[in-house]
Amino acid sequence: MNSSISRRDWLRSGALLTAGLTTGLSRWNPVAANAHYQQTFVDEFAALNEGMPQIKARIAFNENPHGISPKAKEALIKAIDSGNRYAMREGVELKELIAKKEGVKPDNVMLAAGSSELLTETAVYYTGSAAKGQGGKILTSQFTYDDFLGCAEKLGAKIDAVPLKDYGYDLATIKSRITPDTKLIYICNPNNPTGTVIPAAELVAFCREVSAKVPVFVDEAYLDFMKPEERPALPKLVAEGHNVILTRTFSKIHGFAGLRLGYMIAPEKLLSELQNYSRADWNPSITTVMAGIASYQDEEWQNYCRTENNKGRELVYKGLKSMGYEYVPSYANFILFPIRMKTKTFSQEMFRNGIFTSTREHNAQPYCRVSIGTMDEMGLFMDVFKKVAG
Repeated sequence: MNSSISRRDWLRSGALLTAGLTTGLSRWNPVAANAHYQQTFVDEFAALNEGMPQIKARIAFNENPHGISPKAKEALIKAIDSGNRYAMREGVELKELIAKKEGVKPDNVMLAAGSSELLTETAVYYTGSAAKGQGGKILTSQFTYDDFLGCAEKLGAKIDAVPLKDYGYDLATIKSRITPDTKLIYICNPNNPTGTVIPAAELVAFCREVSAKVPVFVDEAYLDFMKPEERPALPKLVAEGHNVILTRTFSKIHGFAGLRLGYMIAPEKLLSELQNYSRADWNPSITTVMAGIASYQDEEWQNYCRTENNKGRELVYKGLKSMGYEYVPSYANFILFPIRMKTKTFSQEMFRNGIFTSTREHNAQPYCRVSIGTMDEMGLFMDVFKKVAG
């Protein structure tokens, strides 16, 4: 994957590596991180509740600014008359579509109302009351998406997070840290919030080898923003019987953040056992499932959203470069970059100017993670950013 190599080389040569992402990781606590982000959100915007400005660009939650596909919208409207029913055959149809495309059996696919509940169920199964010997250790890198890790830690698991390498997962170090009490390895690819990816061949080889010792759980929420030829063929490993677990969501490129639809691809035995701890396949509404069937097959819309996302990223890249800011090249629908002011001040100033974006702090370095909106929204973001931080 030549683009990945060149981006890694660029990162190695840049001053961005001095921002502090790879130090102090032993103190990281995903529960505390989640609580910090939530409290920061409350604190930053509590003072703005009165006289709240008009939001001109909502680019904080990695939503698809282009909405659902026209075909999905049509299917959703048609399905309204069936809204008094549970999805039955409709869910089976969607699972069959996914299974056919990914080269697995329908019994290797489980639906859910978004991927978040799948993350929680997996945490409960491997580290909570469902696990043999509660707790154990979860291996991952940091910083990464915290929901699954925070839930696992609340259930008694220890999170062993190794430093990021070139802003991505260090698979070699993760493999070296496997111990008898390791319950699971968690990987977010593309990673949130850095936007980096693991080269496909490297990740497939890692999963093939390591899953013989410990399950490998890969959160692929942003996979659809990668070029199809650059995506790791991990479902093939599930079909071959490897202990690999994948979660995906319709919330991103499909625009279903409010409709709630996701799925897991995993060994049949695991999915059967997870069904004991949730309603899973029954949770998505029939209207959402019908829209999902249409959206899943609408590759033209997905290609359009991917292309527009790439244009928006390039616009921000160019703007940041012109201001002397560095950033982490992203394969997702957001960009992470260090800022030169406190997160609270930055967020409030951007918000007062109608820009709703996301910030976080890591090892005393403040960052902005800006979601990619429409071209107009990203142009507005850069205009306000120059005003606030230029």
